[in-house]
Amino acid sequence: MIELSTTISNYEQLIRTDISSYDALYLGDVSCPLYPNNFCSNSEDLEKTISYLKQLNKKCYLRLYAVPENKDMDWMKELIKRAIELKVDAFEVHNLGVLLLLRDLNNTIPIHFGVFGNIYTIETIKVLQKYGVSRVQPSPELSIEESIFIKDETPIETTFVVHGKIPLVASETCFIMEQNGNDESNCGFACSKDHWLTRQQGEWSMKDTGRMTISGKDLCMAEHIVDLLEKGVKNFLIQSHGESSEFIETTGAIYKEIIQKAINKEDIYYTDKIEILSALAHEGLCNGYYFGLTGQDYYKRDSND
Repeated sequence: MIELSTTISNYEQLIRTDISSYDALYLGDVSCPLYPNNFCSNSEDLEKTISYLKQLNKKCYLRLYAVPENKDMDWMKELIKRAIELKVDAFEVHNLGVLLLLRDLNNTIPIHFGVFGNIYTIETIKVLQKYGVSRVQPSPELSIEESIFIKDETPIETTFVVHGKIPLVASETCFIMEQNGNDESNCGFACSKDHWLTRQQGEWSMKDTGRMTISGKDLCMAEHIVDLLEKGVKNFLIQSHGESSEFIETTGAIYKEIIQKAINKEDIYYTDKIEILSALAHEGLCNGYYFGLTGQDYYKRDSND
């Protein structure tokens, strides 16, 4: 079964966004537990969120904080217990300590190992499987060939990110607050506005969202979905951290249409779709590291449309 998923930070974002194109949602901002009503750190909205998604026949995966300190483990334990009671469809984990915490809590819910888990080899995946991991997201630094090799040779599922800014690093402190000379006790959620790190002459840029730095350009694999499907890829993720509802809705609709037409062997016309996706990309489109280069370039599919 083909699955198209994306990320949603909190209930407010969920209810104002049309998620009809998606089969599953990854719930929470894994970079900052202080983010308002973050699913990663606040269980209050989980029950109504899960109920809402189940009514829509959507799977819900709870993302767990990516860079916890020792002091975070107690509240994370309570959050996990509540999510187990509510029967989320999976946990997304980025940290070995959290993975062991799930084991200690006798968790039987599937576990997905996320982008900050730094998955490069199938040997790592074999170890993770022993601790209940059932799906992994390979490092974004890997090429398509390397990621496909992992998919083919590993005993568990693999997720492929096909659109959105590439997560580069997560920190336990907020870069934006530090730059403004404030500490996080005075956080006004400046991360809700765009903050760009740009080299002179516009050679490259990155986006900072507080505790997470992501690429400036948007990874776009819309023109390569057919090839990925032919290679047996089944789990497609649109990375929407820090993006608007318009971004989530528009990208989801485009990729859903491409996937459905590819499955049905129908003609796919890319020009208009790429123009729309380009308009949503502040710094332009790229293919990330999927083609083995720097991550800044975009390769257009050979076509006449």
